[in-house]
Amino acid sequence: MRTFIIKANEAHTRADFKLSDLPGTSGRIDVLCRFLNSAFLLSHGFRKNVRVWLLLYGPPDPPKAIRFEGPKLRVRLNPDERSTAKLIMRALKAGEGLREPGKEVEVYPGLYVSNRTFEDVVRLTLKGSALYYLHEEGRPVSEVSFPPNVAFVLGDHRGLSGEDEAFLNGIAERVSVGRKSYLASHVVAYVNIFLDSLENPP
Repeated sequence: MRTFIIKANEAHTRADFKLSDLPGTSGRIDVLCRFLNSAFLLSHGFRKNVRVWLLLYGPPDPPKAIRFEGPKLRVRLNPDERSTAKLIMRALKAGEGLREPGKEVEVYPGLYVSNRTFEDVVRLTLKGSALYYLHEEGRPVSEVSFPPNVAFVLGDHRGLSGEDEAFLNGIAERVSVGRKSYLASHVVAYVNIFLDSLENPP
């Protein structure tokens, strides 16, 4: 299983944004839509061996965690951002009444929402996967021997905070797809393609 965890610092935690203006009204949920598409979609297929955590840390409510579970997902992910944003919006609406820490609501088969924090999700992921932090200054991915169950953490266009990085120190190795700062959706696509090449060498 490949797990991708992205922390979106400004993404709205309530379905109060306009689908017609995602960049301007949602705290850049459009970034998360592109990230999801790169994580799951193939030209003529869908990756079942992928799990994605979207961690929304913007206004107005406390943080929300939305989990897309590839093996169980029964909703269709389309290439367009609008339909993907509708799924995120539906998850946020389902999570409006959540109060109990760690309680998760199944929105659709394979799509879940909870009020788990960044730290909660990382600790949960560590129970079954080796953890890596995707960062420009990390070790090149080509030099890393990745195990079958692997998880990658990265930030959105704002990156992770110093506090987040301090939390990851000692539990996640820094790895890099290059020294430039790339779009999160491009990074996850590159990682998927690289891991594919390891599983199916030429």
